[in-house]
Amino acid sequence: MSQNQLQQMIDYKAICDLKASFGRLADVKDWEGYCNVFTNDCEFDFGGGVIVKGGQAGTDVIADMLKGSVSIHRAYMPEIEFVSPTEAKGIWAVNDYIEWEPDPETGSRAGQMGYGREYETYSKADGIWKIAHWRLRYDRLDPLPHAPLPPTFLGGPEVMQDADYVKSVVDPNGT
Repeated sequence: MSQNQLQQMIDYKAICDLKASFGRLADVKDWEGYCNVFTNDCEFDFGGGVIVKGGQAGTDVIADMLKGSVSIHRAYMPEIEFVSPTEAKGIWAVNDYIEWEPDPETGSRAGQMGYGREYETYSKADGIWKIAHWRLRYDRLDPLPHAPLPPTFLGGPEVMQDADYVKSVVDPNGT
């Protein structure tokens, strides 16, 4: 195996980790961390001619879209092509679930489940890969059923959210 092939394997892993962080940080609403996955001049293409330029500006738009929501973002089946040692392109199959606060009077749910592709360009600077261009295209977008959720599910969602456990996995040394 050549040194170039080994470096590409290391870079492939780093890009996959970057994409995992992209989804997790959006779901936990860590907008400072989320912004750090993008280059300062990242271009976000939301479709329909909506282009947002700048890592912070794009993060702000997404944070506003997800405000008050529960979201789950999944990216899988990466197709990553290395253009140079510091540039790569990727296509990811994606699935997202976004649910906003229910109607306070009726309990009616509002949200969507999306299925599609994200097209990205990555840039490596100072040994760190970041997303330099991001484009989302849905193949299917389904509204959530409007019926209210049952009041409990195996003890309720609050029981299943264990912040201390999550913190111990993310930062086992407590630093």
